[in-house]
Amino acid sequence: MHKLLLSVSLLALPLAAHAASKSTETPLATPPGITLQPLGKAQGYDLSKATAAALPRDEIAYADSRGLTLYTHDKDPGGKSACNDECALFWLPVEASPDAKNTSNWSVIKRNDGRLQWALYGKPVYHFVKDVDPGSVHGNSPARSGAKRLDGAGNPVGYDGRVGGRHEPPKDNPPPPDWKIALMYPARSSMIPTGIAIREVADATALALVDYRERTLYSFTGDPKQDSSDSKMWTPVPAPQLAEAIGDFSAVVRDDGIKQWAYKGRPLYTYAQDHVYGDAYGVGVDQLHEVAAAMRYFMPDGVTISNTPSQGKVLANANGMTLYRRDANIWQSGGGHSLRRGQPARPAVGRDIGTNARCTGECAKHWHPFRAPDDAQAQGYWTVGTLPDGGKQWMYQDYALWTFDGDKKPGDMNGHDSYEFAFSNDPVPTKVLEVGTPQDGIPGLYWAVQAP
Repeated sequence: MHKLLLSVSLLALPLAAHAASKSTETPLATPPGITLQPLGKAQGYDLSKATAAALPRDEIAYADSRGLTLYTHDKDPGGKSACNDECALFWLPVEASPDAKNTSNWSVIKRNDGRLQWALYGKPVYHFVKDVDPGSVHGNSPARSGAKRLDGAGNPVGYDGRVGGRHEPPKDNPPPPDWKIALMYPARSSMIPTGIAIREVADATALALVDYRERTLYSFTGDPKQDSSDSKMWTPVPAPQLAEAIGDFSAVVRDDGIKQWAYKGRPLYTYAQDHVYGDAYGVGVDQLHEVAAAMRYFMPDGVTISNTPSQGKVLANANGMTLYRRDANIWQSGGGHSLRRGQPARPAVGRDIGTNARCTGECAKHWHPFRAPDDAQAQGYWTVGTLPDGGKQWMYQDYALWTFDGDKKPGDMNGHDSYEFAFSNDPVPTKVLEVGTPQDGIPGLYWAVQAP
């Protein structure tokens, strides 16, 4: 594991809209060609009732453009690869393009054979030849936790049925000695004050600082001497009276005599409208507060984020029109349909559906792919799908994105929670709905707004 250095169908009008944060002070999590994938159950292969509504994102790994997990090698000296010859047949170097540029956390090294390879914090990265599906670790595919199907190598995995017939998957392959998963999250550092942590805050499209309640923290970006934050909306993050500077954190004394934590010299606050973990409603409220981010996620040009009363923050195009995903659902499997983030995205299902929304006839007249430039590259949570006409379509967390003609103005979500169910007289239907992910029970396709 690497070390994060901290020197560290509902109608709604938008309350506000803002472009994805592109602060130059906070490093991007990934360069072009490097993506992010959640590990384990968060891939969404298991559609049982117990897991359909709760997909823990406990670990998020760096991955290549195909979503395959990246690793680092303990025996690699800094800035150089010691994995050559036979080693490189099993641990494949993640190659960088000739025009690849170094960032604060990613760099390009030259291998013995002259090829360019990406390095994370100076450690070259590889993917394992036995990993065949996104989210795989040490050759163990997460597809084994779902219904019976073929994995990326064409081998049968999984179990029979959502309820009966479950069996324990085979034992995991052990971690190979001296190889570590290149994890973006959880991010750990000893240079953080007690009571502050780093969490993935999706609404902020960033790894951000949170307080002990896991409320998002914001930096005051103006002149600290002229800080006049509205005390009704912005609450200072208190520091102990004996607090001392640690890493990028310092304790500043306010005019009222209270000590307050500051990050990179900027005083920290919470926002009154953030009520639960993941909220970031303070983004875009004014020009003087921004999320205190340790790392930001890539967002393509032409993508914005809209605030909506019922669904919170949703992705939108440059004109503020809502972006949707086409998803597959088993109705009995639970989930918080229509609730904010009530039906979590499952990357495995998104990949199975791909750019084929099974939307024909009248449907195809009103739903349109959110197109990507022909030269678009996978980066972060964004990947690129190919349409039948050869054009490119943006995919977010492995779901193809779409716009809806029924939306007439920014903030409309008239296509949200539009369902199409498939019924069968067969008490144990097997191919009622074919999207790749086995859909037994009463399956259906639906449209849903895409949250960040």
